[in-house]
Amino acid sequence: MALHRPARACSNGGMSKSRLQHRQLEVFRAVVRSGSVTGASRILGISQPGVSKILTQTEELCGFCLFERLHGRLVPTQRGLSLFDETERLFVGMEQIEHLMERLRAEEPRRAVIASIPVLAQELMPPVARRWLDVPGAERLALTTRDAGGVMAMAASRRAEIGLMGSLQRVPSLRSFLVARTRALIALPPGHPLAARATIRPADLHGQPFIGISRHEGQQTLIDRVLEDEGVRPLEVAECPLIAGAAGMALAGVGITFTDAFAARPFLGRGLILRDFAPAVTFEYRAIWSEGMSNPFDRTAFLRLLGECAEAILSEPPPEGVTRLS
Repeated sequence: MALHRPARACSNGGMSKSRLQHRQLEVFRAVVRSGSVTGASRILGISQPGVSKILTQTEELCGFCLFERLHGRLVPTQRGLSLFDETERLFVGMEQIEHLMERLRAEEPRRAVIASIPVLAQELMPPVARRWLDVPGAERLALTTRDAGGVMAMAASRRAEIGLMGSLQRVPSLRSFLVARTRALIALPPGHPLAARATIRPADLHGQPFIGISRHEGQQTLIDRVLEDEGVRPLEVAECPLIAGAAGMALAGVGITFTDAFAARPFLGRGLILRDFAPAVTFEYRAIWSEGMSNPFDRTAFLRLLGECAEAILSEPPPEGVTRLS
């Protein structure tokens, strides 16, 4: 069967005119998640031969191999992983529709969907949600996390009342509100030689093990420009688009990174050292929404809360060695 052969033995003749069906994608998804035909059979409640047959049909329709065997497990090929990413989006969307129908059947109160990048979901949304829900009659909130592209997609398609993300290139159908500007800070592990300096400059980073942050959202791109202007080249040992994750890696001693007041908060009591960086680099966080949305959600009040809670976080006393966080 096709799924038992290595990727190079599969046909590359292109997609058949027939289209993939929901059941075929469901089986494919179950095999990826479980790593085996047996596991997919258990998840879906169908026989193993049934899973194998449908998976073979799926590969034939695709025109390329979806899996190869590795140590007894079915491992997705690169093409298979690409298909799985899109399949996950489809099924997550379907699950959200099913949940919505259940709420409508039960006549539950409407929920306002907020799509957010992880750092703002973790640090900004908790105080915002608490204050929002203190208001009598306020809508329930449904917070979902996505990368910047996912946040923008949910806002543009009106699947979210508000999206929270980093700096935004102008999109005609989207409006935006500046929630906060933060200063880029250097994050260091305890005992690092550069911790003795009050301010760190580009030349100090030359040759240092370095963790890159999100170029997709533009944060690392801003830093790259400053370093290139100074002729500085750190040794990039890792890239972590999740800015809070990069701060955690710095604390673990993987390398130096850039962070800000939101991303560094979870690590301040655990020994992470922050230092000012000059010349100053500023990150922006924005709320976005689609024009023409007509629903009872009080966007103005929510945006005001976002700004107030962000200002409160940025006004917190800075750690030793940092003049200010915002």
